[in-house]
Amino acid sequence: MRVAVVDIYDELLLEKIRAESGCRVIPIQKTEAEIRRLLRADAQRSSEALLRELESGKKRDASSDSMPVISLVDSILESALEQGATDIHFEPDSQSFKVRIRKDGLLHDYKTLPAWIAEPILIRLKLLAQADITERRLPHDGSFTFQGAHTQANVRLSTLPVQYGEKCVLRLLPANDDAQTLDDLEFSPAIRQAIRNVFSAPQGLFLITGPTGSGKTTTLYAGLREIIHRDINVTTIEDPVEYTLHGANQVQVNEKCGFTFAAALRSVLRQDPDVILIGEIRDSETAQIALRAAQTGHLVLATLHTNSARAAETRLQDLGIAPKLFRESLIGIVAQRLLRKRNPQSGGYKGRIAAVEFLRPDGSYVDGDLKENALRLVREGVTDMGEIARVFGS
Repeated sequence: MRVAVVDIYDELLLEKIRAESGCRVIPIQKTEAEIRRLLRADAQRSSEALLRELESGKKRDASSDSMPVISLVDSILESALEQGATDIHFEPDSQSFKVRIRKDGLLHDYKTLPAWIAEPILIRLKLLAQADITERRLPHDGSFTFQGAHTQANVRLSTLPVQYGEKCVLRLLPANDDAQTLDDLEFSPAIRQAIRNVFSAPQGLFLITGPTGSGKTTTLYAGLREIIHRDINVTTIEDPVEYTLHGANQVQVNEKCGFTFAAALRSVLRQDPDVILIGEIRDSETAQIALRAAQTGHLVLATLHTNSARAAETRLQDLGIAPKLFRESLIGIVAQRLLRKRNPQSGGYKGRIAAVEFLRPDGSYVDGDLKENALRLVREGVTDMGEIARVFGS
């Protein structure tokens, strides 16, 4: 058996392949990029073959638990993860069932399937996520872990009734994050130091704002890794727990059974915490408890959905927080957006970087506002004005 490997002298790997395959192994040296291209091509061929198989016997073998449907769903997930996608959209219309994937913040067409296959695919995904398969008139949420041949991911499912059936979106979260620190996040030195100072503070409230998928959790985890080894009790309250953060106590809320952010926060405060991370402040009760905790000897880190750092105070006022109480507790607010990075080799884009603003409690910025930091990345050749216009508007 000919096997493409990065290191043809990795005898431990080759012996494992021999033992599992029962074949004599001939290693063929390939780069990691070449192997990834081979895997993508194989996944594409496999999904096309599975679709042909289903087409030829759809009346007989189109149930959600048939092997071709199971394999097709696995193939789509595997291919999306291999391409670095963050989301998969399954979209029904009158004539077809479209699959799109989001990479670097943009949606791309991936595959167009026949309309009849929508039902077995959606039932298969719902079964994996332990969502209700009998009710199609209401939205559903769920989650599952996907173990592919080459990677593992936590998958969050959301369905929504639409004109031609149900739309389904899968959010793909790597099972293990890449253990980034603040030094890895490419912030300006001044902003990086300001965030580092926050995580060294004995108490107070620190907020990170921005839309879903703007890297808020990544920044918070990076800061926590720098202090988690100290003699402190770190507890996170999340919905869901996205990554394993070694050394922290991670709590997952369950709104359906009444275990809300507020309920979890009240319980955590009885657990002698030093640092508390709140995945999102959504309601007045959570906001009130968080502010009290920040004033009574706890470092409270939280995310908030606002368009800018300055808008955070207004949002908390809407949730019933008095401006004076907010300012007394605050130690900083960060707002961030993800921008695609220019790829000098291809002329396109590859990967993303965060444009960040840090607002001090006195109302001044550490190193310019969000737009100014984004323009700095343009001057440095990291991104371009087209990307600025896409993210911030013209």
